[in-house]
Amino acid sequence: MKLICPICGNPLSRINNTAVCPLGHSFDYAASGYLNLNRRQGSAHGDDEQMIKARTRFLESGHYAFLRSALQDTVNSLKPACLADLGCGEGYYTGALDAEEKYGFDLSKTALIHAAKHDHSTQYVLASIFRLPLPDHCLDAALTCFAPCAEDEILRLLKTDGSLIQVTPGRDHLFELKEVLYDTPYRNRTENTLQKLTMTDENVIRSTFTCTQEELNDLFRMTPYAWRTGQEGKKKLQEVSSLQLTAEFIIRTFKR
Repeated sequence: MKLICPICGNPLSRINNTAVCPLGHSFDYAASGYLNLNRRQGSAHGDDEQMIKARTRFLESGHYAFLRSALQDTVNSLKPACLADLGCGEGYYTGALDAEEKYGFDLSKTALIHAAKHDHSTQYVLASIFRLPLPDHCLDAALTCFAPCAEDEILRLLKTDGSLIQVTPGRDHLFELKEVLYDTPYRNRTENTLQKLTMTDENVIRSTFTCTQEELNDLFRMTPYAWRTGQEGKKKLQEVSSLQLTAEFIIRTFKR
């Protein structure tokens, strides 16, 4: 186990249902299997239960399965011994990835409960991606999928030849949904914003699919549009019975 104590930084060992460091600091595993190593009181919130349920229902529809498959191919090409998914949510992508040792980090207890119950190949941990309970240079690969990229922390964690896989929305991602919600729909900015890691590969993937009204509502709840959209836009969405959408993602690989 690569995890370290968030209090003193010493290695953690698992004894029954508790993670313990040499100085005696201990942390209990939840019944579902995730481990709470968040030491900042009041900072653990992440996505709420309704968003997690909506995202789970939508992802189980299979509309984003092509992204999960592309991530599997990307990770398989790297053959990482130790991998961490930073901002893993309910583990839809994490559980599909191959590595000898795998960690998923998030600040949503609800998401981690779901992830740990459904994926026993990964150790899920409640912790901030900006201050991870891992030692320096321990990761062969890190993944950020629609999550903020803590570049300095990733640099600390990656081995000398380690890789970061970053997924961001493509230019046309869900543009048809924006056409419903907004009078002036906009296309996404897609430039690379990382400055300290070296990009070695960039792959744009896309797929079109048709959403039912129920799926549209779930998709809407799991996007930033849910809190950016006014009542008029939300009302327009409820009037749409189905909609053909474009999903477009950029998968970038970086080296330390």
